[in-house]
Amino acid sequence: MGATARAAAQSARRSGLRVAAIDLFGDRDLREACDRWSPLRSDRSLAEQLAGASVDAVVPLGGLESRLLELDALRKTHRLFGATAQQIRQLNDPAWLDRAAEVADLARPPRCTHKPSPTSGWLFKRAFSTGGLGVFPASQMPAVFDSDDWFERQILGRSFGVNFLASRDGVDLIGVAASLRSRQRPKPFQYEGSIGLPMLPDSLQQRVQRLAEYIVQETQLRGLFGIDVIVDPAKRIWLLELNPRWTASMELFDRGSTSLLQRHIAACKEEEVAAIEKSKTLIGKRVLYTDHAIRFAYQPLRDALPDAIEIADIPADSSEILAGAPICTLIASGPSPREIANRLAVARQISQLILEPLGSN
Repeated sequence: MGATARAAAQSARRSGLRVAAIDLFGDRDLREACDRWSPLRSDRSLAEQLAGASVDAVVPLGGLESRLLELDALRKTHRLFGATAQQIRQLNDPAWLDRAAEVADLARPPRCTHKPSPTSGWLFKRAFSTGGLGVFPASQMPAVFDSDDWFERQILGRSFGVNFLASRDGVDLIGVAASLRSRQRPKPFQYEGSIGLPMLPDSLQQRVQRLAEYIVQETQLRGLFGIDVIVDPAKRIWLLELNPRWTASMELFDRGSTSLLQRHIAACKEEEVAAIEKSKTLIGKRVLYTDHAIRFAYQPLRDALPDAIEIADIPADSSEILAGAPICTLIASGPSPREIANRLAVARQISQLILEPLGSN
C-alpha cells in the first residue's frame, strides 16, 4: 500500500506470496503481479480502504508519510510489516537527524524556519514528503505551508541512496545507487532514477554503515530502509534524509534467490533472514516523464526501444497522461554505471520521439 506499488508487489510475488495492492497508478505490470488492485484514495482512511478485504498483513510503502495517524489506526486492526508512526516521526525529525549524523561523522545542511534573505542557495522542504515532491527552491516556495516545514541550504554534489536491511541479527548493506539528474524534471527535485554501483569508497561506506547501526540501535527499526546522502566536491558527506521503508532504488538489488520483500517480512517478524546476495550485474532505472499530455501506446514504444531495455510501470493502452506526470520506467543493465547511464539516455531520447502529444493525430 502506497503511492506506487509495482516493484514491491513483484518482489512479493517472486516470493510466492499472494498480493493485493493499493496505489495511485494501477499500472499493467502491477496488476499482473497482483490478485487484486484498488486505487489509493485521499477521501477514505487507510482502514476504510482495507475494510472487508481478506489480507494477512500490510506493507506500507512510500507516499503514506502524511497519513501517520491513519497508519497508527490501521495497526490496531491489521498486522503491519514496516516502521511504526513513532519511528517515522523520529526519523523525519531534523534535530534527531543532526544528532545521528554527528555520531557517524556526517555533515548536515544548515536550516532555518523563516524565509532566508536572499533566497539564493536555499531550498524549501515540506515535512513528511516523499520522492522529492516536497522540495522547492526557496524562491519558488508554495504560498501555503505548515509549521513543520523548513528551509535548508542546498548542497551541491553527487547524490546517493544507500539501502539497508535491519534484522535481529544486525544491519546489512543491500546496495548503493547513484541518483540520476537532468534539467528536464517536471519538478526541480523529483526522483528521476538511479544506477546501482559496485562499491563506495571505504570511508563513505563505513560512516554510513555506522549511521545505519545507530538508527537501528536507537529506534529498534526492523526491515528495509534507505539513507540519502550527498558527497560534495571536497568529499564531505552530507546526510539529507532517512526513508524507513522500501525505496525507489531497491529493485536494482532485488535479483537474489530470496526476494528483498521476503527478507523484509522475515526481519519484521524477528525471524532469521537469508544472507544478502551480492549480484555482479549492475542495473539502472530512469523514470520517464512527459512535458505534454499524451495518450499512451505500449507496442510502438516497445518496438522502438532496444530489446535490452525493460519497460516497467506500464500504463494501460490509451491512457491519457497529463503533462508533468510519470509515463513509465526504463530499466537497463550494463558493464559499468557510465554505460548504463548512456543506454538509459538513448532510450529516453527514443521514447520522447515515439510518444506523441495528445491530439496530434
